[in-house]
Amino acid sequence: MNDIEQQELKKENESLKEEIRLLKKKTELLSITQPLNKLSQFLIDHRMDAIIFIKDVTNDFRYFMVNQNFCILQNTPHHKIIGKNDYEIFTPDVAEKYRRDDKIAINRKGEYTFQEEICVPGQKKVILQTTKSYVSTSEGNKLLVCIGYDITKAVEKEIKLKNAIKVEQEAHQMMRAIFHELPSAILIKDIEDDYRFYIINKKFEQMCNLPKELLIGKTDYEVFPKDEADKYRRDDTEASRYSEDAPLIINEIVTSPDRDVSTHLQTAKFSFSFKGKKLLVCVGNDVTLQHQMMEQLKNALDKAEQADRLKAQFISNMSHEIRTPLNAIVGFSQLIADATSKEEQEEYQRIVMLNNNLLLTLIEDVLNLSVLDSGKMTFNNTVFNLSEMFGDLAIQMKDKVKLPGREFIYEVPLQEVQVKADRERLTQIVTNLITNAAKFTRQGYIKMGYALKDSGVEIYVKDTGMGIEEKNLTEIFKRFKKLNSFIQGTGLGLPICKSITEQMEGKIWVESEYGKGSVFHVWLPCLA
Repeated sequence: MNDIEQQELKKENESLKEEIRLLKKKTELLSITQPLNKLSQFLIDHRMDAIIFIKDVTNDFRYFMVNQNFCILQNTPHHKIIGKNDYEIFTPDVAEKYRRDDKIAINRKGEYTFQEEICVPGQKKVILQTTKSYVSTSEGNKLLVCIGYDITKAVEKEIKLKNAIKVEQEAHQMMRAIFHELPSAILIKDIEDDYRFYIINKKFEQMCNLPKELLIGKTDYEVFPKDEADKYRRDDTEASRYSEDAPLIINEIVTSPDRDVSTHLQTAKFSFSFKGKKLLVCVGNDVTLQHQMMEQLKNALDKAEQADRLKAQFISNMSHEIRTPLNAIVGFSQLIADATSKEEQEEYQRIVMLNNNLLLTLIEDVLNLSVLDSGKMTFNNTVFNLSEMFGDLAIQMKDKVKLPGREFIYEVPLQEVQVKADRERLTQIVTNLITNAAKFTRQGYIKMGYALKDSGVEIYVKDTGMGIEEKNLTEIFKRFKKLNSFIQGTGLGLPICKSITEQMEGKIWVESEYGKGSVFHVWLPCLA
């Protein structure tokens, strides 16, 4: 026998051995087919909802047995599945995924349960919960028993439930955000627990100027002063009898416990029950702005009415004040023409001149006051020596003020004090004060001077005249206010002084003892 014949014989022997091995394998499988078929039949009969398939691990995971549900799911007849592996049935990526799952189940040497999506062309996606179990038979066969259940509907219900819960949570968060961002202050009290604070929003926290941690669980008596807490408790007791349809409406002012914040509220209070709790709901709308607007409107109306009264008073006073000097001018001008002596003419001329000056002063005062009220008065601030201004003013006023028994004095503590102010307006203030003092002082003296005080200059005019009663100390700065109707004047000099002083950012006041004299003070921040 040559070498070629020997090789062919060897190949035939090996082929025969392989056929014997396969025949033996089939015989072994046939020996377990009967009990497995019985098991399959039992599962199919009793678990109609299950998807069952068994793979032969030692034979490249080929399908050894499947039930009808598996064939329906895969849309493939039974005979096209048995004896084939996943790579021969499915696309490579799907087959690779199934092979990974199979190997995981084998490595665990027990049960492996997982969820998977099955997508069959032309059919709706199915979600399975699959359990794979690695089983070794007594004959040494290694099988992978797989049981799956269609949980698509359950998963869809779970997803819907989760979505509904998410929507509910988002709605709750939105309502919570709205609750806390509402412009109304909301406080809910537990009626049955001594009206303790149960729920509050941010506006209520801001109104109390306290964080919720210091408010929740407290009563009004633990937060507010007793008199305020008593008032709130009376309102709460009454409101507990009211319903949401017809709440108790209260207008109140709530002041924070630290007394820093006061809020005007229009509060609606009513009771209702929630989860067995009897609660009192308090919703306060902040009407502080409306209240302020009403106050401003009221003040504007009061000012308008006061302006009307002042206008009427002004016309009345001006009629009187103008008529008096005009009558004197007209009357004595006629007498000058009829006078028989030079002395009479000179006396009548003096009276006419006096009334001319009085009328001119009246017109100047009215014009000054009008400019001050309009806010259009300009101030020409320059640097000058205050002592020099007082010296010049003393020369001008000395002859006008000095009378027998009445002395005019001016005090200058320093030879030079540089100030920055409107010299003309400052002279006008002092002149008006001296002129006013001269009207009410017959004996003694009139003294003017200044002192450096509080980083400014305090000017004073002191007299030993009639003095002013205490009740009239503020009245004298009102327009047309005359304490003695027999003394000439318009009642505008002091109001003009006050207005100029305030527009120069200063202040004016008076000290007086009735029957002994007065001291007028003007302080100005005008040091250069």
